[in-house]
Amino acid sequence: MKKCLVFIAAMFMLSSAYAGGNRSQVIEKPLVGQTLDSFNQESAKIREQMQPGGIYGLMKPADKARVETRLGDMQKLLTDHAADSSMAPNDRIALANAQEEVNGLLRHNDMNRLVCERRAPVGTNIPVTTCRTFGEIEEARHDAMKSMTDANGLARPQRERSN
Repeated sequence: MKKCLVFIAAMFMLSSAYAGGNRSQVIEKPLVGQTLDSFNQESAKIREQMQPGGIYGLMKPADKARVETRLGDMQKLLTDHAADSSMAPNDRIALANAQEEVNGLLRHNDMNRLVCERRAPVGTNIPVTTCRTFGEIEEARHDAMKSMTDANGLARPQRERSN
């Protein structure tokens, strides 16, 4: 029994070390721009990273649209108050809310975000924790969907019509 527990603990430590070893760090606050210049630089970088192949490249179109809308809101607020250094409290709150929403959407769609599941494998009641990045999960999902469509295409050959 003791050997079994030691083996399970070693496997868990090995899997967690492997999962964290080759991934980049998740960016906790991708957008922190408080001035118009820093905001313009950060928003350009975010837009670039939302393109296919970027760290936010797997973002759903609705989330991308929401990020673009909130970036536009922030741009307007910062542009309106670029000349004066003080911002009305309501505008400051609106800016902070928009920034937090954008950061939340980006963190949720970050390809490096670690997602862990705890479930019992088939044939045992002992739950195992497995961790993968969001990018790995989405890639596996995409591959599975592609396999299904390929299999459906091969499983249904075209019938020849006989007259």
